[in-house]
Amino acid sequence: MDNMHFTFLYVDLYSMGKTWVYPENVIPYNILRYIVKGKAEFCIDGEGIVVEENQIVYIPSGCRMSCNALTDTFEFFSIRFTTSVFYESEDVLDVYYGIPRVTENHGEDAYFKEIYKWVKREHVAKKCFVRGYLDLLIGSLSMRGNAVDREESAFQGEVYDLEKIKRRAMKTSQRIDPRIEIVVDYIVLHPMEKYTPKKMAGMVDLSKQRFSSLFKANVGKTPMEYVREIRLVTAARKLLTSNDNVNDIAYAVGYEDANYFIREFKSAFGYTPNQYRQVARE
Repeated sequence: MDNMHFTFLYVDLYSMGKTWVYPENVIPYNILRYIVKGKAEFCIDGEGIVVEENQIVYIPSGCRMSCNALTDTFEFFSIRFTTSVFYESEDVLDVYYGIPRVTENHGEDAYFKEIYKWVKREHVAKKCFVRGYLDLLIGSLSMRGNAVDREESAFQGEVYDLEKIKRRAMKTSQRIDPRIEIVVDYIVLHPMEKYTPKKMAGMVDLSKQRFSSLFKANVGKTPMEYVREIRLVTAARKLLTSNDNVNDIAYAVGYEDANYFIREFKSAFGYTPNQYRQVARE
């Protein structure tokens, strides 16, 4: 799972009254919520969970969730993100990262607030900071999940400290091959272009065969699988953050046939684009 990455979709700060009810729906993305004020009851895949101020709740992609407020004011940050669309059948954050369903806040609220702040800014570095803080948030929760769930963990006995997490992450992070990184970054910035393995290999002066092999070894999927993933995740973000119609979004991320885009999107997320937008905004 060294090549697993997380793609930010949306963040917001919500303030709900006691009458607020979120009806049961299948959730097409991962959610992390930090409870700022109040208390609420979540039902996740049939399991009732009461969460309150200063707790963080993890809601996995593909689960059935409903929620209702239990106090006059229920305020929370909500971050939505995806992992690779090709891992959607598994609860990655639970199975591979050991993140509990509910955990106490030990400074992670700072990451929620930083992500929210940077999303509201117009700055060339915005995406870098949002991506970085999301990784730090997941890494922080993962380390504490391991410490709680695995008594023999190498982290046992260490004082939990966010600065330690940052230093450890810097030491253990592995950069992918710079030639592959160039192509990956270009695809993320230009999802609408037409791509073939031959074209991508030519961008970094490699043979098609060598490039495809190197790409799969570094990214964990073929070049065209990655292009598909980036296009669909970019489309998902546009559906949440704009009012553009589905045809325009399909074209903007490189699909010339809107009907084919809709089929691809539903295959990846379990919803048509319009259904996805409706569920996300409820």
